[in-house]
Amino acid sequence: MKEYVKSKYLEFSKYDGSQHIAGEFAILKIVELVTIFKSSSILEIGLGIGTLPSAILTYFDREIDYIGTEANAFCLESLEKNLKPEIYNQISIYEVVSSIKDVAKPFDLVIVDGGFDSFDELNKKLSKNAIITIEGDRKDQEDVIRKLFPSSRFVHLVSDVKNDPEGVFKSADWQGGVKVFFINPTAKQYVYWFVQKLKSKRVYSKRRKYKK
Repeated sequence: MKEYVKSKYLEFSKYDGSQHIAGEFAILKIVELVTIFKSSSILEIGLGIGTLPSAILTYFDREIDYIGTEANAFCLESLEKNLKPEIYNQISIYEVVSSIKDVAKPFDLVIVDGGFDSFDELNKKLSKNAIITIEGDRKDQEDVIRKLFPSSRFVHLVSDVKNDPEGVFKSADWQGGVKVFFINPTAKQYVYWFVQKLKSKRVYSKRRKYKK
């Protein structure tokens, strides 16, 4: 999985608009979540130039309902240009979440990868044990989700590896992380959350030592 994700990250690093793509570690952890929890109905808020749908829909040889929002004209053109036709045609694209009226089944994974402030409306479209991820920092969105789901379990997955020098991001910087919310965790999700909390704590400790 790691080598596959690296190849996808490096591929999309070469495309126009790549300065805003998800980082290698973030892609890896999202693909990992889809694998472990068998996500089959995914909403990506902010499809961008197509990094995550390409990574997910190419990797999994099973049916996944993939719905995304995107309003930027450059990104909409890039999606069709960057994605293989069979991948592009699997995605249902809407301008905003409020435009999504009928879905085959509630979303079990939401990827927030762009500006969004309608979480109350999104709540109506989630499965009982849905996972919400935020790519990048986006502290304001984190705060909104915390308030909307006060009983959720949250972990910020972080990397202790620097960016690949062949990629779009500076090789001196750590690979970007991803924030994960389990809104109503199952036993399996709870175990994953607990293990990842411990891992993140160790990574932060390692980073502090690295700076000294």
